[in-house]
Amino acid sequence: MTLESAGYVTDVTYIPGFYPQLAPTAIRHIAALNRVTPPALDKGFRYVELGCGLGRALTTLAAADPRGSFVGVDINPSHTSQATREAEAGGLSNARFVTADFAHLPDDIRDADFITLHGVWSWVAPEVRADILRIARERLAPGGLLLVSYNAMPGWAHLLPIRGILRQYAALRKGDTAQRAREAVDYLAFQRDQQAKYFLDNPGASKYVDTMRELDPRYLAHEYLNEHWTSFYFTEVAAQFASAGLTFTGSLPVHMNFWDLCVPPSFQELFRTTTDRLVTEAHKDFCANTMFRWDLFAKDPRPLPDAAARIRAADDLHYRVARPGITLPYSANLGIVTSTVTGAPYDTLLEILAGPGLRLSQIVADPRFAQAPPDDIARALDAGVAMRLFDVNAAPLAVAPSAPATHPRMPLAFNRSMLASELFSGRGTPLASTLTGSAITLGDFDAAILSELVSGGRDRLAERIVALMDSRQRVLNHEGKPVTDPAERLRRVEEGCAAFQETIFPALVEQGIVDHGPAAG
Repeated sequence: MTLESAGYVTDVTYIPGFYPQLAPTAIRHIAALNRVTPPALDKGFRYVELGCGLGRALTTLAAADPRGSFVGVDINPSHTSQATREAEAGGLSNARFVTADFAHLPDDIRDADFITLHGVWSWVAPEVRADILRIARERLAPGGLLLVSYNAMPGWAHLLPIRGILRQYAALRKGDTAQRAREAVDYLAFQRDQQAKYFLDNPGASKYVDTMRELDPRYLAHEYLNEHWTSFYFTEVAAQFASAGLTFTGSLPVHMNFWDLCVPPSFQELFRTTTDRLVTEAHKDFCANTMFRWDLFAKDPRPLPDAAARIRAADDLHYRVARPGITLPYSANLGIVTSTVTGAPYDTLLEILAGPGLRLSQIVADPRFAQAPPDDIARALDAGVAMRLFDVNAAPLAVAPSAPATHPRMPLAFNRSMLASELFSGRGTPLASTLTGSAITLGDFDAAILSELVSGGRDRLAERIVALMDSRQRVLNHEGKPVTDPAERLRRVEEGCAAFQETIFPALVEQGIVDHGPAAG
């Protein structure tokens, strides 16, 4: 059973995108905080992405960690050929792409330490999901981790009719799938504007139509028009992967592993008294009305009974304060619940993690934690990451510049290639970091500033950016309106350059994406 014969959209290409959830650093941290041994990276590792699309996530991750061997698999040759060109342009020798359906993978794709599939599970036929389960059973190495994303219930319950009428109307239209998807969304908007009772009774669906109208038609086509589009309850997905010998290990984002960060207090007694993780996950989805899940599964998981075991197995992760200026008490609202932390051990953690980053072994060894159980420190650290108080990275970060750069450099050929090819593309530009094991994604305007900084330094920077925008026929908007006065446009570009140098550029230096070069005199 191929994806084409299973009703999967192949007449239009997908849109490129980078998803930090797919990074080995993020995946390994979720495993470690859930007391499962993650695959080691120091001696090399194998990473396979099923349904890689245009391969942007895979190439970015391959640039971010040259120790890994990265393979992307997709049924659409337009996807894999473009991804291959991107890998070659970026000088990546550790990334390759295979055009195949999931029933016919090359024999050399096996013993994977990581298998990821984003935007696949909910969009393919049952037969293809069976192929994925077989790959997980046969091709994932013992101790390996699989990350799968999918549309979840009950969050999709009130929107299922939208998908149904969208597909029905699109089938009546002409043109490629993207054009038919756009016309179908316009029809939904007409129904909404004419006060169809479904929309009157479902105000959330009415607002969702406006969201859909802002989306790329190619995304709409791939998201909604595949024949076998399905939303799943968590227990259904967990049972299917259990049948392949995989055990549920945790979820992304990080806060989803802490029920007190995503479940209102009125429901929390159940979570205090129930130890069955599958039960609590299912109830959590109802409390949060979950619409999308990123779930991690392990093959033959090796448990980590305590912090000491975690240090022995995964002490290459580094933690640091997420951003300057954080003080206690610190509050975070991650969707439903507002949680606040203050006092010990967070006061000490804020002090010692203000630098480039420390390993868990270094943190628990701090003399100020001499009387604190290491398990408690590890738990507080993970909760801090969940609340975006701390970051987790692949290595200590670099030291930010003390003065603006005059002529920064970009060490990675991949990042130089991305900056050139994606300039004013209308999409985010991901720039790989070997220190975080992930990437920073820049918007169009910031990417243009960086491109001009790298190519020509700071001299007359704003004027050069204005000229670049003119050559690309790009319009500068302010409060939704184009700025047409030349003097005002130059002034706003200068303000943007100053803000970039103050906020974004130091982060690029810290993450090793740019070498800040000589400071301005």
